[in-house]
Amino acid sequence: GRVEPTASQRSLPPSPVAQDGCGSMDDMKIKLVLVGPAKVGKTRIANYLAEFEDNPNFETYNPTVGVRILEFERDVKSKGGRVAKIQVEVWDASGDKKFENCWPAITKNASGAIMIYDPNVRSQERDIELWHKAFIHPLKLADTQVLVCAHQRDPVGKRSFQPPRTLEKHAFEVSGLDNAEGIAALRKSFDAFLVGVVKAVAEKSKADMEEGMKSLG
Repeated sequence: GRVEPTASQRSLPPSPVAQDGCGSMDDMKIKLVLVGPAKVGKTRIANYLAEFEDNPNFETYNPTVGVRILEFERDVKSKGGRVAKIQVEVWDASGDKKFENCWPAITKNASGAIMIYDPNVRSQERDIELWHKAFIHPLKLADTQVLVCAHQRDPVGKRSFQPPRTLEKHAFEVSGLDNAEGIAALRKSFDAFLVGVVKAVAEKSKADMEEGMKSLG
């Protein structure tokens, strides 16, 4: 699939978590993938999280061809008050099945995954479970490295939703970009998710380094 031009973004306010003592976070670069069925709003979410669009409420639907890659910096603050600058790549993957052969390459080496589906479309709950089984589960990510979003492009009243049964162990958010409440909830969930990803990557890096030192000894 074709990779569209990368969009570099300005720095965002600090995310408020990440434990000290779990490996160096300086100059960390993480790759996040946005996956899910077509026409669920993945690109709108990617644009909003990277602050690529000042106003996420636009009507025209332009299907993603293959994948879009957005880059931005985010400051993550540890509980000790130290701030580390994190380089974030968001890979916005097309949900069109004609690009199915590209999906393993797109998700390869991802540090985290945001899985998006429309809870008002009954078949998509099963679809997102299949996405997870085929492309996310093989990445062997920690539970905190996956965020599941039941995203309503056209909300129908105030309905409550539960996560798909096989994805209950992951963070779950009912998101929307049509009102301030939904936007704030999405930002808060993403901040917590990003912190979990950064912590998991730092801990793995530290464990790998210690294992390497043991093998040298």
